[in-house]
Amino acid sequence: MSLPTMGPVPLSAMNPAANTVLHSKISDDAGTIPVELSCREYLKALVGKGLRTDAIKFLAAWLPPRESIWFGCLGVWQVYRLLGQPGAREILDKITDYIKQPTEEKLAGLGAQKELRKDRSTMGMLAQAVIYSGNNISPYPKKPVKPKPSLVGITVANALIAAASKWPGKDRNACLDQYIEMGLDIAEGKHLWAPNPGQNYPGLREGSKTTSMFEKPRNIWDK
Repeated sequence: MSLPTMGPVPLSAMNPAANTVLHSKISDDAGTIPVELSCREYLKALVGKGLRTDAIKFLAAWLPPRESIWFGCLGVWQVYRLLGQPGAREILDKITDYIKQPTEEKLAGLGAQKELRKDRSTMGMLAQAVIYSGNNISPYPKKPVKPKPSLVGITVANALIAAASKWPGKDRNACLDQYIEMGLDIAEGKHLWAPNPGQNYPGLREGSKTTSMFEKPRNIWDK
């Protein structure tokens, strides 16, 4: 399996949303929102309609592969650190190590590709997203298969939505809202994998709220 190209990809919130919608599994409920809108306005419309899971699907598809997987890691970790699930931190550490410095060795360290693709757990889906970010998902050297470009975002979104369903708080929407804020921050180049000593927890919005999609942004973890 060849390594993915993990170089930075410039994003513009003013680009039309149509291409991103094609690469995500947005629900029929979002069908009335014009895809000619800019990415930011389309996302704002999803939030305005209360289509939180669609907003997460859109963000995960809009972000480049590296940033999308990072989005998944931060969001899933925020939930699973509260649940204390055995083994979850170990898998997340392996994925984040790979995102920080992609190598064949770190990719192989995630486990056998054949087994990972059968794993329907939240952590399994994140690991699958890493596999799908590559240039070849075929186990046969002479029969390369390039993954569809939509697979990374779709799989990351599924992992985030699955993690949110396990959030121990009473208001699941608050968790989804935090994901949306986090995804937007990552799209704007904030909270990436480089160390940030000013943050108590990676990925949590701090400081200016000018880019918020919400009237009252909620920071539900960093107390």
